[in-house]
Amino acid sequence: MDEEFDLKIASLSLASSRSTRVSLAGVRVGRYDLNEHRQKLLSRVPKSGNYVLLEKDSLEIMDLAYLTAKTKDEFAILRGKNEDVLFHGTSMSCRFTGELEEGLRTHKYELVCHSHPGEDEPEPSPEDRTLLRKIGQRSSMVISARTGRISEFTEEPFE
Repeated sequence: MDEEFDLKIASLSLASSRSTRVSLAGVRVGRYDLNEHRQKLLSRVPKSGNYVLLEKDSLEIMDLAYLTAKTKDEFAILRGKNEDVLFHGTSMSCRFTGELEEGLRTHKYELVCHSHPGEDEPEPSPEDRTLLRKIGQRSSMVISARTGRISEFTEEPFE
C-alpha cells in the first residue's frame, strides 16, 4: 500500500516555466534524452503519418511538447470514448486522413491538443481554426515545444 501511495505522490509534480523551457531546449539540441515513457511513445509512432491507439488518458499534453522538441514535428492527441490516439505529423502540420478523419468528422474522436515546434507563444493557425469548424468541435489546445505553454482556441479568428 505504501508503494502505491508513493507512486501516486511521485506522479504529482510542479515545475517552473523556466525549468520546462530549459528541459525542452536540452531535448531539442540533443543534450537530454526523452524519459522512458516518451521514448516508448515515440518508438510506437516513429514516422510522420504514424498513429497508435493507446489506453484512454494515458497521454499528457506535455508529452506532445517533448516529442516535438525531439523530432521537430507536430504531434496530436485525439481522444475517443475508450482510447487515446497519438498522431505523428510533419514539421508543418498534422493531416488526418482515413479512419482518423472520419473519426473526427463523426465525433468518435475529439482533437484534444496538438503541438507547434517553433513558437514560444503557441498561436493557432487559420488551418487549425478551420479544422475545428469542419469537424464541429468547439475548442482545442495547442502547445509550444519551445516553452511548454498551452493556448486554448476556437474556430473564431478574432478571439
